[in-house]
Amino acid sequence: MHKRHLFDIVTKTDDSLRAELTTIQNQVQRLQKSVARLEQHLELAPYSESSAAAGSAARTADQVRSSESWESKIGEFWLARAGVVVLLLGIAFLVSYPFEWLSPAQLSLAAYVVVAGVFALAYHWDKKFKHLANLVFGGGLVLVYFVTLKLHFLTTAPVLTSKALGLAATVSILAAIFYFAIRRGSAFMTSMFFLLSCATSTISDTDHFALALLTLVAVAGTFVLVKYRWQMAFVASMVLVYLTELLWMFNNPLIGRPVEVIPENGIGLAYLFAYGALFALPIVLRRETGLTTLMELAVTTVNALGVFVVASLAGLLLFPSHLPAVNLLIASFFLAIAALSWVQRQSKYGSAINACFGYLGLSVAIFTQFQPPHLFIWLAWQSLLVISTAIWFRSRIIIVVNSLIYSGFFLAYLKLAESNDFVNLSYAAVGLISARILNWKQERLELKTDMIRNAYLATALIIVLYGLYHAVPSAYVSISWLGAALFYFGMSVLLSNRKYRWLTFLTILAVVSRVLLIDMASLGAGLRIVMFLVVGSALLVLSLFYAKRRQGASGEINSPTDGD
Repeated sequence: MHKRHLFDIVTKTDDSLRAELTTIQNQVQRLQKSVARLEQHLELAPYSESSAAAGSAARTADQVRSSESWESKIGEFWLARAGVVVLLLGIAFLVSYPFEWLSPAQLSLAAYVVVAGVFALAYHWDKKFKHLANLVFGGGLVLVYFVTLKLHFLTTAPVLTSKALGLAATVSILAAIFYFAIRRGSAFMTSMFFLLSCATSTISDTDHFALALLTLVAVAGTFVLVKYRWQMAFVASMVLVYLTELLWMFNNPLIGRPVEVIPENGIGLAYLFAYGALFALPIVLRRETGLTTLMELAVTTVNALGVFVVASLAGLLLFPSHLPAVNLLIASFFLAIAALSWVQRQSKYGSAINACFGYLGLSVAIFTQFQPPHLFIWLAWQSLLVISTAIWFRSRIIIVVNSLIYSGFFLAYLKLAESNDFVNLSYAAVGLISARILNWKQERLELKTDMIRNAYLATALIIVLYGLYHAVPSAYVSISWLGAALFYFGMSVLLSNRKYRWLTFLTILAVVSRVLLIDMASLGAGLRIVMFLVVGSALLVLSLFYAKRRQGASGEINSPTDGD
């Protein structure tokens, strides 16, 4: 009996396994058919062991070729660069070595002979090894510049005793370097020309010549951007010019002079604005420079930073008694560039960034000219001028930056200065007017949210409560706040604006809080009664107004015209 039972169990298990295997086999067959249809649709060759092996072999071959390619690049190009640099350094040390049996003139002549050999080697390799020839040729130009510079500079026994002749010879070599850079279409060689020119400006230890040479670098940098679209060379020229100007202003410490500021170096301020104007030309004028939006943003920022930092330091260190005038000049320069950028080509980033730096300079001028509390009055009303510029330029960037600066000045006033009625009135008026202007020109500025507008209204709410608290006697603060709430309510009715109703509610909340927490305990019995009756009546009147509106007596407030 037990054997028969065991046999039945085994039989049933075997049948179950057969059924499951059959199901799996059917699923595999369906999957194979689906894969075959997919291969046919994509026009792929059917999978086979040979094709898999061929694919694996192809991947292996690609990896080998990639490895060989990297090896070839390193061996042929990077080793060549390193070798040329090391070789040229060796030659530079050689031509600088003071051979005692040769006079300075003979040493210079021998150095030119060695440099001629370098150029001959570059010419010999020009057809077979083009990249090596270019490297050696560029290095030869650097060597001939170095040898020519040593005719008067960087030596104790100059061949040319006249600095003017030494500079003339060096500048002629720089002109040759720029010529060959343009002729060969080499942005790298052009950047090298910028570096050597700025080095010459520093080594010359002069004033007008050094700054005029930097001006020529600015002209050349602008030229290669407009003509050849060499963006990185243009950026290199900007950075090098402003750094060299900064070194010159601090008495050229790189040539061994002490770090100090010389009053006569104030002439550099005029040259500085010339550099800034030249570098801004491609952005201001309608020139096809191939600059992407990001590159235009970077170029404009680098130029503005260079001018602002160097000019601010010059004003602070060279003209401390005329600091407001210098910063007003800085502001005028940037605002002029911003206006031209917008008028000529409506450059959003060019006009916005220059305008921001211009108003930063104006803020510094106000800081250095006025003392609190008049300082904060000027800073408050400056915000409206910035907003008007932002509307003209259709710039959200200026609006955002101005709101942050305005909020910072507002908080600084609340924290650092004593309450002043004129300052309070100015911030309240500017906050409300700014909010109305932003609402009026919301579409032109492409503002997606009301966050900035709400920030101006919030500053108005705070400064009104703060100003009235300090302006009126303590017993009448709540009444004055109630008057502000009624003013907001009147504005909400006049403008059909929900935001002013929120200002009304928040101000009433402040009134009720003060009445219950302070006035109840501090006021005399008679004034306390009057205060409660007035505030209570006002609240009931406002409540009655909203009750009638809800009943449909008037629907104007419920349908604001300004989208609020």
